[in-house]
Amino acid sequence: MTPQFIIALILILAVLVASVRLLLWHRAAAPHASPVRTSLLLLLQPMAAGLLYMALFPPATTGQAASLRVATANASRLAATADGSPLILLPEAPAIGGGDAVPDLATALRRHPGVTSLTILGDGLGPRDIDAARGLAVRYDPPPLRPGILHLAPPPAVAPGARFTVGLTLTGLPKATVDLIDPAGRVTDSGAPDKSGHLPLAGTARAAGATTFSLQVKQDKRVIEQANVPVWVEDSARPKLLILAGAPGAEVKTLRRWAIDAGYDVTTQMSAGGGIALGDAPVALDAASLRRFDVAIVDDRSWAGARGALLAAVRGGMGLVLRPGGPIDGATRSQWQALGFTLTGPGGVAPLALPKADAEAIAYTRQGIGSEEMPIDIATPEDYLPDVSRLALTPGGNDAVPLLRDAGGATLGAWRALGTGRVALFTGIDSYGLTLTGHRSLHSDWWSALLDAVSRPVAGGRVLTDTGWVGERMILCGLSGEAQVDSRVRLLPVHGCGGYWSTQAGWHMLRSKDAAIAFHIQPANALPALHAARIRQAMALLTTGDTKPAAISLSAQSGMAWPWWLGWLVVSALLWGLERSRFGRRAFSPESTTASLATNTAQP
Repeated sequence: MTPQFIIALILILAVLVASVRLLLWHRAAAPHASPVRTSLLLLLQPMAAGLLYMALFPPATTGQAASLRVATANASRLAATADGSPLILLPEAPAIGGGDAVPDLATALRRHPGVTSLTILGDGLGPRDIDAARGLAVRYDPPPLRPGILHLAPPPAVAPGARFTVGLTLTGLPKATVDLIDPAGRVTDSGAPDKSGHLPLAGTARAAGATTFSLQVKQDKRVIEQANVPVWVEDSARPKLLILAGAPGAEVKTLRRWAIDAGYDVTTQMSAGGGIALGDAPVALDAASLRRFDVAIVDDRSWAGARGALLAAVRGGMGLVLRPGGPIDGATRSQWQALGFTLTGPGGVAPLALPKADAEAIAYTRQGIGSEEMPIDIATPEDYLPDVSRLALTPGGNDAVPLLRDAGGATLGAWRALGTGRVALFTGIDSYGLTLTGHRSLHSDWWSALLDAVSRPVAGGRVLTDTGWVGERMILCGLSGEAQVDSRVRLLPVHGCGGYWSTQAGWHMLRSKDAAIAFHIQPANALPALHAARIRQAMALLTTGDTKPAAISLSAQSGMAWPWWLGWLVVSALLWGLERSRFGRRAFSPESTTASLATNTAQP
């Protein structure tokens, strides 16, 4: 039996018992009880019981499915006269006449319990309101995207001195240029987007800790937009690099210096002939010793003697980059092809095509942050790149991924998986020549791409690269228990995730018993195009979701109970007053009653 049935049965029994009691009293008290008073009491009792039942279980609302117009940020003022449905103004919406201001969408839905459809005006619903709209029919016509930064991809955790890449996408700015500026205010990279609006920019990390670079989007020498780029420099995330060379030389010296500056823990071992080894402490070239390295760079002269141990280490997860010191012999070529690469070409040495330092390229040349050979104030684009050669063989294969190409389109590098690790071939020879005139950026780009592609991932600090805004909910996941943000705000996660509303822009630290996660919050008005694109994407997922049928939604909505409670209170007050009043009671005394009874007895 349902609760409604049980309560209805109790009320019916109570009314029957009270009515029987009232009739018995009326019969015993006649002729002193008025029939009018008894009739009123009999009428008010079932009325009070019925109103009590309706107050406890108010009837469901019926009628057509209601619709609401919801005004969000940048909603048009003409929306007030669009149709006759109620207009709801969320806190970020402009002041539109005739609208009902509410703190959030959930409040509006509680005030309008029969709503089954929403018409969203303006930019769309943010994280605060998107969950409240699920299950309703949503109509949303997104406005055109404003010009600006449509997508921003900050780098993950980097090591001190390492080079990192920032990816971004512009919309509505085909002739714009973008500068990446370091915390000291120096431009570290500049460029123009391609036809799709994509643009990678590079910078160099310095000391460990949290830092912030900045982006400047310019068009016609005017700054269109500025944005912060969070960079987390993790000192513990230093991958271990082994450099094996058949002989000392400028290529090994330059490569070692670059790797140390890029944040690698470098071990160098060079052969001087006659069994003499130069460099760091000797490393036993066996699988057990190589297991502690994350990546190795090996030239063709060192490859033959350590081939078995290197391949075993690669199959165990280590990365390997093979480079030539000059023309290679047939045996080395066959061994490299046995790794799964195809090497097509005449062999020998060929010139490597480098980009020309023409006027158009000069405007977007990466000048870096200066060096001892060429400080930033004299690193001028008038210095031409030196001649650098390459092996006249093109690496390829069905499973090989092309990685580097020269200005003429020839493939310089490719990699493929081998076991749980990766191996790459680089055909450039004497790449150190790029650094002699201060053009370190191209040399760094080549070797960064090679090592990043094959190196074993290094466990370091966790950093979230997702973008959050001040005053907006951000979901933080990966939590196994209670956590704190900046040692001030407690988070009680549900299923490993918790919501956080930041009131301050900048870096924040989330700490739990077994994890520490750094994340960055943008100011409330930063990256407007990116913010609008995020909302548009969430609204697109919302409008394609399942909606509740109108009939089911309406039947599940209970009506208002307060009118029934008010009626029950009025009827109960009347019933209580009538029970205790002298209305309908005829005055009588015991003496008069005894005399009346004696008279009736004496009569024949």
